[in-house]
Amino acid sequence: MGMGGVQRTAKFTKYLRAYGWQPYVLTVTPKRYLASDNCLLDEVEKAGVRIYRTGSKESNGNGHKVVQFKNDSNRKFLSNLSQTFLIPDSKIFWKSKAVELGSRLIEENNIELIYATAPPYTDFLTAVKLKEKYAIPVVLDYRDSWLDCPNNFYATPFHKNYHKKLETEVLRAADKIITINTRIKELLLLKYPFKNDEDIVVIEQGFDPEDFEKNNIFNKREKIRLTYSGSFLNYYTPKHFLDGLKMAVDKRPELKNKIEALFIGTFPPEYKNYIKELGIESMVNIPGYLEHSLCIKYLMESDVLWMMINKTSRSDLHSTGKLYEYFGARKPLIACIPDGVARKSLENHGAVKLTAPDDSHAIAAAVLEYYDLFEKGSMPVPNEELITQYDRKRLTENLAKEFDSVIMKLAEAVSG
Repeated sequence: MGMGGVQRTAKFTKYLRAYGWQPYVLTVTPKRYLASDNCLLDEVEKAGVRIYRTGSKESNGNGHKVVQFKNDSNRKFLSNLSQTFLIPDSKIFWKSKAVELGSRLIEENNIELIYATAPPYTDFLTAVKLKEKYAIPVVLDYRDSWLDCPNNFYATPFHKNYHKKLETEVLRAADKIITINTRIKELLLLKYPFKNDEDIVVIEQGFDPEDFEKNNIFNKREKIRLTYSGSFLNYYTPKHFLDGLKMAVDKRPELKNKIEALFIGTFPPEYKNYIKELGIESMVNIPGYLEHSLCIKYLMESDVLWMMINKTSRSDLHSTGKLYEYFGARKPLIACIPDGVARKSLENHGAVKLTAPDDSHAIAAAVLEYYDLFEKGSMPVPNEELITQYDRKRLTENLAKEFDSVIMKLAEAVSG
C-alpha cells in the first residue's frame, strides 16, 4: 500500500541488512487500500527483504483495489463503526493466520527477534502471541499513540478500558519499545509506570537520502511552485491554505499567473469544488496520488513545500511523516501547525515560515514573502546539520543497535 505511514517500516527493512539483520516481513495479501505504491515494494525486494503473506503463497500480488470515498466523513463513519465492534482494530481476524504463518517462519528460519509496528495494534497482539510460543524477544514500534491517537474511536468507557488492558499486556511482554517522538514516550511512562526510561527509545521519522539523490536536478521556472504532499484525511484540510492563496492574489492580482499550487495525494471532491468557488482553478494542479519515486521528483521540482496539522488532532503527539520527507528535499517550508513535536522539530530549520493552521492571513503573507524572494533569487536554505539527523540510514542503524542490545541482554540473562 501507499501513503506516508508505510515508508518508516519499508525503509527500515531496506537498510537493516547493512547493519547485520535480515528482515523477514510477515504481512497480508493486498486487498483494499486507500493508495497503492509498487515502487516501494520493488525497492525493498531488491534490497533482499523476504516477504511472506497470509492468504497467498506468492510473495507479491497486485490484485488489490484502491478504495475511494466521496468525502472523508463517510470513511470516518465506517472507521468508527468498525472500531465499535472490532477490538483493537479491523485486522483482528488476521491474527490467527499471522500466528500460523509466523510460527512456520520462526521454525524454518531461526528467527531471533520479532519487531512489530502499529497501528494496526493487532500487530502487537500477534507479536506477543509468537513470543509466548517461542520465547523470542519482541520490539514494539509506536508510529502513533494507542489510547491517545485522535484517529481511534471508543464508543463507551468499556471500549477504552479494554484497549488499555490489551496495551498493558503487550507492554509487559515487550523487551523494548520504540516511539516516533518524546511525547508518546512520556505518555507511556505516565500511564504504565512498570516501564522505565531505558525501556522506551525514541527513533524519529526520517527520509531516505537515496530517494533525493536520484532527483537532484532542478531547473528554475517562471512560476513559483508551492507543493503539498499527502492526503486530506483525519482532520487535514487545504481550506485555510486555499483561502490564503486567494487573499494573496487578491492583494496582488498580477501574481495569479505566476503561482502554482500543487497537491500530490488523494484530494476530496469537496475541496475541488471549493477551489472553483474561489476562482483559482488556473493556479491549482492536482495530479492525485503518485508512487513515492514520482512524488519525490515533484518535491525536488518545487520551490516551497507546505504542510498543516489541525489544532484538534492532538498535535502534541503528531510527527507527520511528510515533514521529514520535506527535510530531505531541502526546500523552504510553510508550516501551518500548532505547538507540538512537529513545530519543535522546526525550531532550527532555518528556512521555514510558521503559521497557525487556520490563519489564512498569515499564510497569504508567507506566500507573498516567498514569491518576492523567489523573484530575487534569494530563497533561504535549510540547516544541513538539522536535516542529516533524520537520514533513514542513520535511523536504521539506531534501530539495529536496539535489536543488538535486546539480544545481548537476553544472552546475559541466560548465561547469568
